[in-house]
Amino acid sequence: MRSAAQRAPLLPRRIRILVVNSTLHIGGAERIAACLARNVDRSAFETSACYLKEPGLVAEEMLRSGVDLVPIPGLRPGRRDYLSFLKLRKLIRMRRIQVIHSHDIHSLFDGSACRITTPGLRLVHTFHFGNYPNLYKKHQIKEGTLWRVADALVAVSHSQREALCKLYRIPADRIRVIWNGVEDPATTGGGPTLAWDRPGGVPLIASISTLIRQKGLEHLLEAAAILRQSGERFVLAVAGDGILRDDLARKARDLGLGDWVRFLGWVPDASQRVLPACDIFVQSSLWEAMSVVVLEAMAAAKPMVATSVGENRRVVVDGQTGILVPPADPRALAGGLRVLLRDAALRQHMGQAARRRYLEQFTVQHMVANYERLYAELAGATA
Repeated sequence: MRSAAQRAPLLPRRIRILVVNSTLHIGGAERIAACLARNVDRSAFETSACYLKEPGLVAEEMLRSGVDLVPIPGLRPGRRDYLSFLKLRKLIRMRRIQVIHSHDIHSLFDGSACRITTPGLRLVHTFHFGNYPNLYKKHQIKEGTLWRVADALVAVSHSQREALCKLYRIPADRIRVIWNGVEDPATTGGGPTLAWDRPGGVPLIASISTLIRQKGLEHLLEAAAILRQSGERFVLAVAGDGILRDDLARKARDLGLGDWVRFLGWVPDASQRVLPACDIFVQSSLWEAMSVVVLEAMAAAKPMVATSVGENRRVVVDGQTGILVPPADPRALAGGLRVLLRDAALRQHMGQAARRRYLEQFTVQHMVANYERLYAELAGATA
């Protein structure tokens, strides 16, 4: 474990940080914010977190882990609040916050208003969206204006950074890349590993995601049908929930997958309960910025087949820690899965290589140390 001196330059007093999200439902931005709030060095930083609209499952996890999580003062859940920045500013002044860290467009908007009206306050914003320039126009207008207010801008991937600079004409030296990191399942507690009824011990393929169009799950089901028709034996478990659940279940039936595919719904602590039980992890996304669940699969030493989107091309070493395939290509996806289904020794080798790469580059400690240095840099400018 690193000492505080190794993690970030220390100032005479603890730096007061506020991590801000609009909501704390399930999502990559929310999970990264939670990881930061849980793991920032408490001897050097006094860290709080807040939400502007409503809590959710991530908020519950944060509270259970001891995070100082609060709503903005006077929050009225379920009601539109055009003056939420005033409530956020009240919280900032009550807590004498020095640095706020926003993780979505709403928190960037309110954080920018607070930055402008609060002397000495510094603002960090991390972009998490992974499909620029395909963003709602009103969101483009807000981000395209407000990035100028932030004292520091962070992209979670190189491809995202390039797209942001092109879309918003952000100077290259104004935005840095800090890769996401995840907690090590070997050191964190979770629920019991899910038990599986697998006839003959056939390999289990697992997908963990929200059931939305972005995740390309219809292509995964088509890939499963191709594998079934070619005689491969497997079970595909899809963990997650979302607006496409009924459509995907119907598609699985139409493809004749029956017991070959199991929809698990929302599974709390899925990375700790589902991943240990699977033989192969699969991600079929059409786009990503930097996938958190890919990192979790690497941490769990799982071989994977993933689409070559976003930062997957830099995170996954094709042919060594996993297999990369083009997005929206069921045949390529089926081909990658077939390679791993047929070679247990290769699965073992790739899983161990993925685990080593995770430990070298993508632990939560790597990510947190980079943000700690940034917080200290900004707070030092006002000390």
